[in-house]
Amino acid sequence: MSFMTRLSKVISSFVKHPYFLILFSLLYFFSSCSKPAGKIGGVIQPEQSKLDVYWSDTSTVFAYSLPDDSIKTDEKSKSLLGSVMDPVFGSSVAGIYSQFKLSVSGQDFGENPVLDSLVLQLYYNGSSYGDTNTPLVVHAYEMLEGIDFLEDYYSNTVIPVASTDYANFEFVPRPKDSLVIDGDTLPPMLRIRLSDASTDLGYKFLNADTSVLSNSDAFVEFFKGLYLVTEPVSEGGSISYFDLISRYSTLILYYQNDTTDSLSFDFIIDQFTPRFNKFEHDFAKGSSEFKAQVINRDTSLGVQKFYTQGIAGVKSIVRFPKIRNWARLGNIAINEAKLVLSGYEEDPYNGAPPLLALVEIQEDGTYLPLIDEQEGAFFFDGNYKSSTNSYTFRVTRHVQSLISDTTKPNNGMYLFVRGESVIPERFVFNGPQPEADTALPFRLEIIYTELK
Repeated sequence: MSFMTRLSKVISSFVKHPYFLILFSLLYFFSSCSKPAGKIGGVIQPEQSKLDVYWSDTSTVFAYSLPDDSIKTDEKSKSLLGSVMDPVFGSSVAGIYSQFKLSVSGQDFGENPVLDSLVLQLYYNGSSYGDTNTPLVVHAYEMLEGIDFLEDYYSNTVIPVASTDYANFEFVPRPKDSLVIDGDTLPPMLRIRLSDASTDLGYKFLNADTSVLSNSDAFVEFFKGLYLVTEPVSEGGSISYFDLISRYSTLILYYQNDTTDSLSFDFIIDQFTPRFNKFEHDFAKGSSEFKAQVINRDTSLGVQKFYTQGIAGVKSIVRFPKIRNWARLGNIAINEAKLVLSGYEEDPYNGAPPLLALVEIQEDGTYLPLIDEQEGAFFFDGNYKSSTNSYTFRVTRHVQSLISDTTKPNNGMYLFVRGESVIPERFVFNGPQPEADTALPFRLEIIYTELK
């Protein structure tokens, strides 16, 4: 056996030894924050051609939070309804505007129709966010203006409604429980009797002219739709997800006439029915530190912690204020730049957002995807890691561009919940100088090479 073969086996045995990992970890831990990571080409290159590779986490980073902009919420796969009271973020309420169509054109309710009941049925779509043991009170109002499938509707859009509340209905969300009606077992649904508070809407349908019931276009001019919203809760609460275009989501008119009893007719919602979510946030009910940063715009508080929240709640601005200083080092190649965002709360309240977005702010305040996102979602990342209670983004090309071209605008980046139109989760991040000495800070980790 040759010397090199024996040496290879010894090294291989040593690397597999458990104490090797401990020794390696200690050496890495006690190394400086910015140090040579090694030499590239140390064997085959001449001494003057060797490349020094360094690692650093000392770049200045800063972030602070502010209220998010409105977001487009029309015709989403899930419609959100409910209320939560967050001890940090305050109150959030999700309401729904929706039209309805005729299930059958040319409906005739017969001679002297009499209302039995009017029931709104909504099909649950997955689990809820928050504490589903908290009772909620939902209200239902008739819309006074129509909405158009071809128009865009946002989370802050307000459609005028009539004063009559057809619901005022208390319920406890049961998104996983089957429903039994007349002996039939049905999937989880919320059923609201709209005729208990007032029979006016039911008789509006029964007494409608035949021309109104001739087709859905005529009907939506006659009946603009409903606005559903829950009362803000004082603590706890939940937001449930509903599939409005499911065959189980419908407005059911139960009635009888001179010739027949136990009749019913469905007003439906399909994929072409306009509908959208309205989100309302009362940040004034949040914690004092949160209000000081988000409402009063004390951006200095972002040094300790900052925030993000879905459903058009809160976003953050992330900045690298001194990134240009890297250009003074000369010809620098960024091998990898990772933005690491660690959680302030050990156990995120009601769970963490599954995925975050990080985008580049333009001169006019709009934003574009970072160039690193072109590398693919797996590389760019932004996924929540429960094992470390953190998020990571690779921003290598973005950082390199700021260093290589010092004339490029450096307006910072927006950080927000990706898919926030249907994601209510929120998160509290440690800042670059967190309150606890043992907490992992918000940081930018860079591996770079000095090119000679």
